[in-house]
Amino acid sequence: RNDGGRRVACGRKGRVVPLSQIHSLRPSLQPRAWLDVMASAHTSRSDKNEAMEEILILAKDKDISRWFLEEGILDSLMYILSTYFRNYSSFLREEPPTHETSEQFISFKPGGEAFHHAKLAANCCVALGKAHCAAVHTEGDLLLMSAYSRGSVPVERQLAQMLFEVPHHMKVLNHPGGQGGSVGGGGNDGVVEGEYFTLTELSMQQAEDLASSIKALDDGRIDV
Repeated sequence: RNDGGRRVACGRKGRVVPLSQIHSLRPSLQPRAWLDVMASAHTSRSDKNEAMEEILILAKDKDISRWFLEEGILDSLMYILSTYFRNYSSFLREEPPTHETSEQFISFKPGGEAFHHAKLAANCCVALGKAHCAAVHTEGDLLLMSAYSRGSVPVERQLAQMLFEVPHHMKVLNHPGGQGGSVGGGGNDGVVEGEYFTLTELSMQQAEDLASSIKALDDGRIDV
């Protein structure tokens, strides 16, 4: 399950292709361009929303979907989702919002901009989970392939399976002194502009709990 030292695909400082030019690229180059938009520290929320809408379409191709997962798309998607869940929970507990946001609670409620942004990330996770399970868990198994095609394997279960099997870089909160640090079963720590990330492998229980919250958001509900 370890990917051997992939770069953190979140908060990067490199240049990205302007969004207005991505559609004119050769189709084979577009997935990389949209991934760069998601991984960049310089692109706006609306830029990332457009990228996620495109990724939802591209993820219908199982080979492209697999490439996205291998290149670390979960780093940026899970960053969006974990930040959303963390801030929403702070508002619910009537605690001051974290330093990550200056937005009001209404933005995190259904219909708000932060909610829409996180829901798109949840939509992408669900699409990638379906593609991952269809590609990985049905090869050579006609009975299982039939079960997936009939929709008898719950989407939440497919999402949990992907989260369990595909490691992602997770932001390390309250990082001690800025050196080292690890969360879960991860390794391969990375530093992005003062934020610390570690490659994290979830337990099956953690994956199932997270999948439940993400699937609820995919359906337009909030369950934290």
